[in-house]
Amino acid sequence: MMLVAVGAFAPSARAADDVLVEFHFQPVPNAQIAVWLVDANGAFVQDVMVTQATGTLGIGNRPGRWDFLSSWRFPYGPRPQVLPVWAHARGKSYPSLIFHDDDVSDLDSLGWHENSSSPEPYYCRPLTEAENDVISTDTMTCPSPATFQSDKGRFADEQSPYPPRNDLVTFEPGGDHADVEMFGVLNDLDAVTSATPAGHEPELYTAVVPREIAELGPMKAFIEINLEHDENDAWAYDRETDHFIDPRLSAYGVEYLGQPSVVYSVDFDPADKSFTGTDMYQGYGEWDGSSGDLAPPDGSISVEGGSGADRLELFTKNGETFRFGVYSHGPNSGTDPTGGTGSGSGSGSGSDDSDSGSDSDSGADDGWGCEVHPLPAPEFFELEAMAFDTVRVHFSIPADAAPDIRNARLYYRTGDVPLTEDNVASAIQSVPSDAECSGPIEAGTSGWCDLHELFGSYHYQIGLRYEDNCSNKSELVAGAVQTAAQEFQTVEGVCFVATAAYGGQWTSRVKALRYFRDLYMRQTGPGYAMIKFYYANSPLLANAIAPRPWARALTRAVLGPIADFAQATTAVPTP
Repeated sequence: MMLVAVGAFAPSARAADDVLVEFHFQPVPNAQIAVWLVDANGAFVQDVMVTQATGTLGIGNRPGRWDFLSSWRFPYGPRPQVLPVWAHARGKSYPSLIFHDDDVSDLDSLGWHENSSSPEPYYCRPLTEAENDVISTDTMTCPSPATFQSDKGRFADEQSPYPPRNDLVTFEPGGDHADVEMFGVLNDLDAVTSATPAGHEPELYTAVVPREIAELGPMKAFIEINLEHDENDAWAYDRETDHFIDPRLSAYGVEYLGQPSVVYSVDFDPADKSFTGTDMYQGYGEWDGSSGDLAPPDGSISVEGGSGADRLELFTKNGETFRFGVYSHGPNSGTDPTGGTGSGSGSGSGSDDSDSGSDSDSGADDGWGCEVHPLPAPEFFELEAMAFDTVRVHFSIPADAAPDIRNARLYYRTGDVPLTEDNVASAIQSVPSDAECSGPIEAGTSGWCDLHELFGSYHYQIGLRYEDNCSNKSELVAGAVQTAAQEFQTVEGVCFVATAAYGGQWTSRVKALRYFRDLYMRQTGPGYAMIKFYYANSPLLANAIAPRPWARALTRAVLGPIADFAQATTAVPTP
């Protein structure tokens, strides 16, 4: 166990006469979500929240084809249809990204970008459908940065309504284009990006509407939600014909197209202390994200089974049954002139199985009574590397903390740059479930939560805040830890057999084989055919070799002369 110094970072202050507004909903798991406000004239006012795959990791704007058959955690292929109504409503644009790779034959490929790549802190190489199912089910760790490098891209002449990724804090000369250092500067979603909700639990986000905006009169709150591969009869897609399959990696990639994003909206007056909810969706977005237009509700969108409009589940709170609800505290309430905003996510109350919704201005209900105030920092913070992919975060909650503590929110990032309040927006967020923690998080107690899906043998910066039921966050504490080495990584880099034999994609002989493949074999018809055959058949062989020392030794004996020749002909330096 390693003791780390506790650093505290205070939230920003808000004026006492601004208006606190609560946003309530219950999503299905793995959804991408955005919440925002517009004024009575339809003009964009402010963001409330956006999930981090869109806000931090830039899935709406990344290099490669938009229709790539990729996978849940792959760095290429923008998803312009992820949250198009929100993206276009913001009225902002950013340079679109294209590959930094200047080899035109690689621009339609999921791989082959080694000459323009740098270490990848989050995303993985493409996965087969079988691998994707295993990883999604068992939360196995995907290939580490030591195994997989990615082309981060460069700016194109075209524009996108989505910002680029914001999680990069180190850059590699030669591997990264100079534009990459501008990604975080252009990304302006730091304050509103949040972890993807776990799903099937009520969520609460809060926002503070400045007094001068609240005094302008009625507003409209929007929520947009999308889910990959959410198909039905009207929105059915085929892996082979509706997605682009890289012919050089034809076994790789997972379908993601499905029903478009669905939007709900609520009209409310921030000056009125009241709740308004709805169970009817307003419309759905463009399937390709080409505009922010809304199509009206129709029979093409599913309404049950967690699909389509049922991505926001019906639930009841304080006697109101709804899918999206907004409660305004009105002026001069719910704020503390010495405190900060409570922007964040989490559960509100329980849910039931009622089949009817409500649209009401039912007046104030004491059950909605949130207040915005700062929470003290944890008094103790320690990081313990439990396994190659797991770190246990130990902490103690001060006795004078709020009594209604809801959860712990973890932040993590690879590398040596310490996490601070100024750069925590570049970190990935995780809200552990009850099963991943030692028990309920309560004032005056100590506990721990586990952070999973990390890379083996890697240096991490990890931070923690705890939150109350009104989305107020504590001050941030942070430290560093090294994860343990992984003896064998089940999901490895794309040179499967060689990697299994030598123990890592990063070894000199495996690197030489990769360079030989790219420089010579893929340039000829027979060589290309051999590569295609290899990628179709080698994963099963690699899985058989990896756990058997004698098989690895035999494979090294066979590959050794070939690897030595590849090193000599490609001049790959030996580390």
